[in-house]
Amino acid sequence: MPIREMKESDLPRVLEIQQELAFQDWNESQFAAELRANYALCVVYEADQGTSLVNGYAVFHLLGPDSELLSIAVSHNCQHKGLGKALLDAGLSRLSPKDKDRCFLEVREGNSTARKFYEKNGFTLFGTRKKYYSDGENACLYSIDLESRTN
Repeated sequence: MPIREMKESDLPRVLEIQQELAFQDWNESQFAAELRANYALCVVYEADQGTSLVNGYAVFHLLGPDSELLSIAVSHNCQHKGLGKALLDAGLSRLSPKDKDRCFLEVREGNSTARKFYEKNGFTLFGTRKKYYSDGENACLYSIDLESRTN
C-alpha cells in the first residue's frame, strides 16, 4: 500500500495540496509540530512508492481512549479515485479498538462533499458548534465507533 508515515521532507507537497484545496491554513511549522508530537499520527499517500510524490495526507490526534481526525486532503487531480478512503482507513486501522473507543472530527456545515464522504465511511453526525469558524459558519461534529467498525 502506498500509505506511509509523513516525513518533514513531505511538508512542501502537503502545503501545496492544502493551498490547492484552500480549506485550511496550517503553516509548515504547525505540520512539523504534528510530526514531532507523540500523540499525532500523520500519514501520506505516495503515488509511486519511493518517488516522494505525495497526493494526499491525513493527520490524527490520539487522545486517551478517543482520537480525532484533524485534517485529510487529496490533491484535486487524484480525487474520486479512492485515495481519501485509503488514507482514512489506514489512519483508523492504526487506532486499535482495544485502546481507542471513538474517532471524532469537525467539518464546515457547508462542505457537503466532505460530509457525504464521512457519512459514507461510517461517521455519524452528533452535534453542531454554532458560528465555530472565523467567518461565522457552523461546524458539524461527527464520530465513529472504532470497535463496531472492525466487526
